[in-house]
Amino acid sequence: MAGRFGPLPFRSRGARPSEDRADAKAAAFVARARSLAESPRPPALSELTALVDSAKTALELEAPALRPRDSSGRPGGLIELPSLPTVLVPDLHARPRFIASVLGWSPPGLGRPLASLLETGGANLLCLGDVVHSEYGSAQRRWTAAFREYASGWETRVSMDEEMGLSLTAARIVLEAKVAYPSRFHYIKGNHDNISDEEGGGDHSFYKFAAEGEMVASWFAATYGETLLASYRALELDLPILAVGPRFVASHGEPAFALDRSDIVEYRSRPEVVEALIWTANDEAEPLSVERSLVALLGSRKARGALWFAGHRPVDGRYALRAGGKFVQFHDPAAFRVVLIEPGRAPDPERDIVDVPLGVPPGAR
Repeated sequence: MAGRFGPLPFRSRGARPSEDRADAKAAAFVARARSLAESPRPPALSELTALVDSAKTALELEAPALRPRDSSGRPGGLIELPSLPTVLVPDLHARPRFIASVLGWSPPGLGRPLASLLETGGANLLCLGDVVHSEYGSAQRRWTAAFREYASGWETRVSMDEEMGLSLTAARIVLEAKVAYPSRFHYIKGNHDNISDEEGGGDHSFYKFAAEGEMVASWFAATYGETLLASYRALELDLPILAVGPRFVASHGEPAFALDRSDIVEYRSRPEVVEALIWTANDEAEPLSVERSLVALLGSRKARGALWFAGHRPVDGRYALRAGGKFVQFHDPAAFRVVLIEPGRAPDPERDIVDVPLGVPPGAR
């Protein structure tokens, strides 16, 4: 028997009907994500418009208990994660296979694919930003070629279409997951989440191999128009910037200075707070910024055994420790590496940082 997105899983003997239905629904979602990752290409204008609108609605409707409201009554920048097994995903950087593989992965000890756990409310999945701009493998070659296309006024755009196919396919899977699992799937803003290449509000223009930020903004406007560009940008500005769990904190980058809950919740009027969590380079943070922020966010008792996880800067090896061992970086552009945190025990990077098997056929990008 086949479902809308592919074959449905075999019903195991003794499985509860409700769990069986959830597994089938999740399997269909994973099959769709894998199918998108196998053939990454820019979505149609109508598809992306509808998806951005749906994702914006999901963000606006997040419960205050999950995402406390700011002084204007809008969802603030803080996510209060429930005490559930939680998977942290570092920078995606145009890797649709990565997020598709994570959704189909069965975390050790949990017995079911992560998408099934999201469907039934049995786990949290938290992405730490930077969905666009490839940075590994063929990235430099592609960006160099795409810059020549950009300089020509997009007379040709083969390389840039390839790049944006990867970026927007990863973004599409992320946004569809937010719509499908709004209370268990979360995405935190990173410094690359600036589709219009704006300066201000905590954001800065980005370039590495080429003028990536400027090129993406130009390509997006040329492909989809200014209206969708503005709508996608509004979605980015609605993203939270930090999440707290029972014994951990997670953000895109290291806090540049000590922060408390009010700083995070009121992020819309605090651009320096946004910048402090998405742009801080190694060795730029003020002394004790992590330790003091952990105490302010979790309380002194929970902060004693807590860790702060982030991506932003690539690491050599499986992870890097900063701030006296309290701050853990785990972004490796060449790996499908995540953190699996289980409630009831202190996080341990040596135990909790794990590799996710490739869940998409090798022919995919």
